[in-house]
Parts: sequence; structure tokens; C-alpha cells
Amino acid sequence: IVSQSYLSLFGDTIVPYELITSNNSQFENDLPRELSAILNQLHNRSERQTFHRFSAPLYLFLVACSSTPPLPKLYIAQAQVADLPKQLQDDLPTPLIVQKAGKGDIYDANIWLGLPPTYTPLHKDPNPNLFVQLASPKRVRLFRPHVGAGIFKVVQEKIRRQGSAVFRGEEMMEGPERDALDEAVWKDDREGFEVEVSPGDALFIPKGWWHSIKSVGAGVTASVNWWFR
Repeated sequence: IVSQSYLSLFGDTIVPYELITSNNSQFENDLPRELSAILNQLHNRSERQTFHRFSAPLYLFLVACSSTPPLPKLYIAQAQVADLPKQLQDDLPTPLIVQKAGKGDIYDANIWLGLPPTYTPLHKDPNPNLFVQLASPKRVRLFRPHVGAGIFKVVQEKIRRQGSAVFRGEEMMEGPERDALDEAVWKDDREGFEVEVSPGDALFIPKGWWHSIKSVGAGVTASVNWWFR
């Protein structure tokens, strides 16, 4: 369970957000005042844009959690643990298996905190990844390198684009590429693996293995991951 009273101690901490909105103006009318103000200040915003990235204090997430109903699709995505207050860092110690694996070099560590449905599109990591679920479950689909590369190539040809497979780009999060990736990964019968990670579970994702992740259920979801070499 994610403790709002505990997180409120760090409400001024600036973290990176992702938000998927709707073209329906009523959706934005229903947003908490703090979030509406941020969206109005986003640069280069078009009427058709539904995916937004911005940085804001952690308390914004707590406001969204407290709204009735809670605001969906607000995601603190890939917030670097090293940028968090020391007390929060101490609550996310690097697992011994990561410290002892490979060269013992921790490339990066991140926390992911969101209001479902949250989504990470199909991609591959340049380093081994230990993914640990902290609150609420997530579903993960994984593909061997050659299988994932084939899926990604077919999708790129279908939408006539050439995107990056190792960068969480905006083109993956809305429009034709998101729809095509979601269908190819989650709806088609592919040669891959699927697992549900519950709070306390850890999943090792080898370097170069393709994966996509979705939240399960309606509870606040929290994950942390370590990339290492």
C-alpha cells in the first residue's frame, strides 16, 4: 500500500510525470486545479495532443490520488532514485543480487508510481534490468531479442515510420504507433512470455529482451528497477 501521509513529507520533491488526457474538454474541466494549471502552461501544446510530459512536485500526485474519483493515467515515470530525498533513497536499497551481478556497476535506478491504467510500450533496454513490484500488480510481456525485433520491425513498416526501440518516445505513447504496438504485443498471439508481478515480486529482464508493461486493477501502482552492468 502506498502511504500518502508518508509521501506527503516529500511533497515538494520535483519528479517527472506522464499524463494521457482526452480530447474531450469535459475531461480537463474535471482535473484538479493544480493539474489544469500545469497543462495550460505546457509549451507547443496542440488540440490533438493527448500525451504530456512535465516535471512537477510530488504533491501533485497526492492531489490526484485524493480526488473523487482518483485521476487515472497520471504516472511518475522513471524518476531517478538518486534525485529523491535521502530518506526515500534509503527506503529503496539496491538489492544484493544487483550489487554482486556483473561488474557491480549500477547504471541507473528508477521508481515508477502511477494511477492505473499505466503503460510502458514495447522496447528493449541496453542493460540488464531487475524490476521489483512494490504496490498493486502489473502484467509484463517479454520477447527474445529476435522475436521482439521482428514485432517492432513489422509495426514500423505498418505505420511507415522509423522509431527508436530503446527510447520511451512520445510517438510510442499516442497515435498510430501506440495502437499498432499495443495490438501486436497484447492482442496478437506471439511467441513470447507473460507474467504478472505482484507486490514483493522481482523480475529479471535480460539485456536486449523486448518487453511491455501494463498495470492491473485500480489501485495505486508502484515499481522500482535497477539497470546494471
